[in-house]
Amino acid sequence: MLIFIDTEFTDFKNAELISIALVPEDGRQEFYAELPVNLCKCSEFVLSTVVPQLGKVATAQCTRNELQGRLSLWLEQFAHHSPVTICFDFAGDWQLFCEVLKSDIPTWLGGRNINRHIDQVALKMFFIEYGLQDHHALNDAKANRHAYDRTADNTHV
Repeated sequence: MLIFIDTEFTDFKNAELISIALVPEDGRQEFYAELPVNLCKCSEFVLSTVVPQLGKVATAQCTRNELQGRLSLWLEQFAHHSPVTICFDFAGDWQLFCEVLKSDIPTWLGGRNINRHIDQVALKMFFIEYGLQDHHALNDAKANRHAYDRTADNTHV
């Protein structure tokens, strides 16, 4: 089973998680959460593009400790689908995911960079077709799920 992930974070130099989204390959049971943002640590890009998109999902706000519990609980529903692969298009997404779980990754779960298997035209068309803005973790995870070219990836589970 594949689960597509995306994160938003403060800056490339000292990345601190802002938001995280996971979308299973069937598109149901999405996970989305936001952490309080220290605006002083955000790059200009994040301040102008990411931050204005936050706060629109009422139940998304949580603390880091709450996030760990929520994410662990959400992941448990997929344990019987072993193996489960978290698909990311940027290694930083996997690193931030591991930080949230405090590197307590279940044995039935792994991660894999699928960046080369994202159809860039399908990705752009997804945002246009659904009228969504990119650089929002949930929108980007959905877009990656949509644009993942399974036929070009002969290593998929």
